[in-house]
Amino acid sequence: MEFKLEKVIDKPINAVWEVLGSQFGDAYKWAGGLYHSEGKNAPKLAGATCNNRVCETSSGRIEEVIRTFDIKNHELEYEVIEGFPFFVDQGINNWKLTKVGDKTRVNMHLKITTKGFVGKIMSPMMKMQMNKLTAGILDDFKDYVETGKPSVSKAKEMAKRA
Repeated sequence: MEFKLEKVIDKPINAVWEVLGSQFGDAYKWAGGLYHSEGKNAPKLAGATCNNRVCETSSGRIEEVIRTFDIKNHELEYEVIEGFPFFVDQGINNWKLTKVGDKTRVNMHLKITTKGFVGKIMSPMMKMQMNKLTAGILDDFKDYVETGKPSVSKAKEMAKRA
């Protein structure tokens, strides 16, 4: 299953990249559903601050590894390597930033593949859940980059956990 989303953020591309790329380990500050995140392991790609990110979520712990970190072309791709249910074979998320005047277009492309009989059965439910989650994450990202503060929904989530 694939999820493709696009948003235009009212900030220059370097400001958007700062949050997406340079602050990769700190996604919990803006992303709904993440209670904590941090970068770990020495970076293997030029410009990256780490190689992996560990996230504590409402569904448990996940770990991601950076596959692409391209500062010049403002592209980030990472793969979930731990924490998905057993019926998920692979999850890869690609973010691409494009300059649009003094604003930035963000394209997010998430690909998830399932496996086995359980994967086929669970795919429709998982697709519904991921549609909601991905749209919310991009909204959270836009709000955080434009204001420097968590979105209203992320702030409510943080208040509940406090």
